[in-house]
Formats: sequence, structure tokens, C-alpha cells
Amino acid sequence: MSTAVKMPRLGESVAEGTIGAWLKHEGDYVEKDESLAEIITDKINADLPSPLAGRIVKILVQADETVAVGTEIALIETSAEVGAAQPASVAPAPVTSAPAPVSMPQVAVSDVRSSANGVGQQEQQDEERQRISPLARRLAREHGIDLNQISGTGIGGRVRKEDILAYLAQASAPAPVASPAPVVQPARSQAPVPPVQMPQPTPVTTLAGVDEEIMQPSRMRLAIAEHMVRSKRTSPHATTVVEVDMTNIAKWLEKNKEEFKRREGYGISYVPFVMKAVCEGIRKFPLINSTWTDDNKIIIKKRINLGIAVATDAGLVVPTIYDADQYTLAGLARQVNALAQRARANKLTIQDMQNSTFVVNNPGVFGTILSVPIINQPHAGILSMDSVVKRPVVIEDDAIAVRSMMYLCLSFDHRILDGAGAGGFLQAVRTKLQSYGREIDVY
Repeated sequence: MSTAVKMPRLGESVAEGTIGAWLKHEGDYVEKDESLAEIITDKINADLPSPLAGRIVKILVQADETVAVGTEIALIETSAEVGAAQPASVAPAPVTSAPAPVSMPQVAVSDVRSSANGVGQQEQQDEERQRISPLARRLAREHGIDLNQISGTGIGGRVRKEDILAYLAQASAPAPVASPAPVVQPARSQAPVPPVQMPQPTPVTTLAGVDEEIMQPSRMRLAIAEHMVRSKRTSPHATTVVEVDMTNIAKWLEKNKEEFKRREGYGISYVPFVMKAVCEGIRKFPLINSTWTDDNKIIIKKRINLGIAVATDAGLVVPTIYDADQYTLAGLARQVNALAQRARANKLTIQDMQNSTFVVNNPGVFGTILSVPIINQPHAGILSMDSVVKRPVVIEDDAIAVRSMMYLCLSFDHRILDGAGAGGFLQAVRTKLQSYGREIDVY
């Protein structure tokens, strides 16, 4: 029995992927989770693991081809006979049909980044890699084509092989010779017929002013733009904010974070505390961990898989911490640190970018004091944590004291939640954060 392998979705906003190279040929036997191909998307480059053990009977999408998420790219034969008929010393059977595609060498992410053009060179190389398909990029280099002269027809303006070929065909076509229009002498009994004026299409151009500069957005920035517009168009956003007293957590971090980093080898910040509190809030208000479907149903997710927004040089990515509610504070800190390092090194895996159910965003690291996030589709909500700032507040007995305060901002899908549910969730998060004493057990 043959099982189809499909183009995976490497991130919520990713709509297509490119086969960078096949790492196996037709007729090869693969183990479960063994790498089949290199997948290139707008967000990350990653190896595609085989979903099962078996023999590759057909490769449906060739290297350098770009297809939509969910497209069948290969067929794997999973019968028991296949596994039994794979002795290690057997030579490959002769090819009787069309030759199998030659496997291209896998391009290591580190090699790509090391040959890129830095914030002068590295970013340009990364942007070019994201904006066009690999085959189109190679054709452009071979023919010395300036990619800024070509409008892509792919999703989000992606330049594809067909766009390069069309450009070459247009450039090589002979210019049309304008033939003079015949002069028609009207009869004396007829009025002169005015020439027909054909409407000319108005070219759409973007011109920079004297003090302006035009910048071509990277492919990742185009994908983010599309995703944000779609999110605002899809979900009726509503927002609510609470203020949290983080004084005890702030004092513990000030006293213990350096020793924690020396002992564990990774740092700890406010983020794991907020994530732990979010898990507590989701348990009490499970609707915040759900999705609105196209047929007007609500799917409540039983697992709490928290996405954490990570800023990289190329753009924002949202990798996933699976079953976040099962970790201690130290465990969450370890997961956050590991994901951030992989994201900034462009080493996130397919699994890292899938299956999140709720997102925690931390713009506070950039000094913001209040921010309103956009929902990461198809989630029901997203939480932003802003800077922890010392300011005078009124405490018990109407006393005024300097406390470490933080705003939490929740954007939620008003189809799923009303103000009461959103407010109740935020109250649960705040209560958890303010429940920590001066001594905190992070394990």
C-alpha cells in the first residue's frame, strides 16, 4: 500500500514550500523519521523526515519546484514485503522507466549564512533566497538578470522559474515594427471618420521622491504582512489589559539569575513566569486555547502548546513549546532559550514551527510599556507582556510604595470569547504571577 507524503506547513502563515533537494531517490528504502528532502519556505529551511518506514516508489515534485502546503510530493510503499526485501548488500535495481532525479547536495544553513552579505551582505542574500525560488535564483544568475526588474507571480510576489523564462522570452523577442496606418479617403457624401483611439494601459510604477528611498521587502516580511492582514480580516479583534505587580519576581531574578545561569548554563527571565501563569489561566478558561472553524464550530485544544515570538535578523518567527504546562519554571526557561538559539541560527525544525495553540509575545524586551498584538491565526488569542517598570502605586492601607509593575495585554477573537471570559483569563494569570513569594522554587 502506498502512502502519500505531503508538503508540510512550516509555520502558521506559510502557504507553500520549495523542494531544495531530494536526499533519497525513487526505489530507496527509508526508515521512519529519516530525512527525505530539504524543504525551503519563507520562514525556515528544514529537512523533511519520513512519516513512516518503506520504499519510495514515486517522487511527484522535483527539486527546485514550489508547491502549496498539503500537495503530495512523494509516495512511499509501506507493505511488509518491502521491509523484508531490503538486505543491506543488495545493489539497486536497474532503472527501466524514466531516470530518477539526481539528488542535489543538501545546502547547510550555516553555509548559506556564511556566504551571505552581512547587514550589508548577509541580509541581502537571505532576502534574495526568501523572495525567489532556488531554480529562479539560479536562472537569474546564469543570465545576469536584475531581479528587481521582475514582478513575481507566486504567493506574496514570489519570483518563480516561469517569471524568469517569460522575462527572457520577452527580452529576446524582436521589437514589433509599427506599420503606417492606411489613409482612408472618405467619399464626398460621407463625413470624415475620426481614427479610433485605443485606450493605453497605465503602467503602475512606484517612484521615490527627492528625500525618499524605495526598499524591496524580504520574502519573510511579505509573508508576515499577508498573515497580519488576513488575521485582522478574519478575526474580530478585541483587547483588554491588566496591570501586574511583579515585585517579588523582580527581586528574585535580581538576586538569583546570575547564579541560575552559572549553574544551568542558560538564563531565566520574566518569560517563563508569564508562560507558567498563562498555562494556569488556560486550565481555568479553556476557550482561550481554541480555534474557530470555517463551518462555525469551536475546537478546544486539550494540549497547551505555547508559541513564543522570537525576533531574528530576517523577521519574526513563532516556534512552539509543546505541552508547556508540564514544565517547571526552569524547564520553560530551558525551552525558551533553546528555541531562541535555533531560531536565530536558522536551525528550527518542522516540528518547531507547528501546532501552537496560544502565543506569548514579549515586546517588553525592547522597552515597550503597552502593546496591542495581532492574533496569530487560527488561535483564539495572543498575550503581550511589556516592560517591568518601577513606579509608585497605592498598596494596602492606602500607602504609596515603589513597585515593579507590568502591563499584560490580551487580544482575543470576539467570536469565541467575550469580555468576561477574556477578563477572567487575565485575572487568573495576574493572580498566579502575584502569588509568588520572596522565595521561589523554580524546579
